Amino acid sequence: MNDSWIITGANTHMHGVYGGHDIAIADGLISEVATPEMRPFDASGLIAMPGLIDLHGDGFERHIAPRNGVEFDLETALLATDRELISNGITTAYLAMTISWEPGLRSIERAGEIVSAFKKVQSRCACELRLQLRWEIFALEAIADIERWLDMDPAPTLAFNDHLSAILNGMKPHIISKNADRSGLSVEEYIARLNALKARSDEIPAAIRHLSNLARKKGVTCFAHDEASPDERAANRATGVTVCEFPITDATAHAAIDVGEATVLGAPNVLRGKSHTGAVDATNAIAKNICSVLASDYYYSSQLAAVAKLGGNDPATMATYWPLISGNAAQAVALCDRGQIAPEQLADLVLYRIVDSHPQIVAVLRKGQCRHLLDPARI
Repeated sequence: MNDSWIITGANTHMHGVYGGHDIAIADGLISEVATPEMRPFDASGLIAMPGLIDLHGDGFERHIAPRNGVEFDLETALLATDRELISNGITTAYLAMTISWEPGLRSIERAGEIVSAFKKVQSRCACELRLQLRWEIFALEAIADIERWLDMDPAPTLAFNDHLSAILNGMKPHIISKNADRSGLSVEEYIARLNALKARSDEIPAAIRHLSNLARKKGVTCFAHDEASPDERAANRATGVTVCEFPITDATAHAAIDVGEATVLGAPNVLRGKSHTGAVDATNAIAKNICSVLASDYYYSSQLAAVAKLGGNDPATMATYWPLISGNAAQAVALCDRGQIAPEQLADLVLYRIVDSHPQIVAVLRKGQCRHLLDPARI
């Protein structure tokens, strides 16, 4: 049975008001009623906020292959990822698992191996791990696998990616060389593979329609990655793809936000002050109200750090940005049971403090169970 707690002494954002509130937890949920049987948690000097929700993070790949040509056991890698996630306050995480036409780490075969390992470790994880099925649309041989994976529990999301066309259009030697090295191919072999796949372009639209329709029937949220224009957003919307992930231009982000769709940008973008690909500046997009969610992207520590930067390390101001890494993310993928501190919501909580101008996570609760604790004297 989940622990029952009464968290006292914390500042939090509850009932729409930032300030001092006790938080009662029973049976894994936020409760309106505190009882004498609840275990006390001394949160004095801490800030309690909803657990972080990461809609797109591929940092787990570094636990699998920390160096090119050096790979480790998948179960060990996923369990190490889980510990990194929970210690960073992430209580729900979508691992952005690429399903690509590339051989190696991002291949269809490796995706199948990751899914098998994922199922084996789920019950041992502190964080709620889910998968983002990040499908490279020219990987047509993956369709049957994706059809099966859409039925996973908990439900995944499905992202449509087309890095092949971007590579062909740019053909930058350093990108080709890096990708070829990651794939275990020579540059010549890699380019030959690109050109062979391009010849199948006519098959792509029907494949996208098929998987997006199937996902929609199963209640799986669909993402479009790297949309370049409002017209592209409109075309994807027509096929049931409702989340605009890493839009290339402000106009594209506006096209999503204006009709109530979520836009996802990278928290590392905020920390670095720019996109590493030259796309939308996340800090400016937040100021313009055209970014609704910040994902970890490739760096799991970035979500909390980005909100701290945006809020000037002032907890009350940080609370106004917190939906970017929690509540808005939950809404984008229809997780109605988390993302805010309110009665009957999951008791997924982060308790932190500011130390030397940086947020320090002291405790993380997932479904009312304390999964990470820096200071045992508080319980």
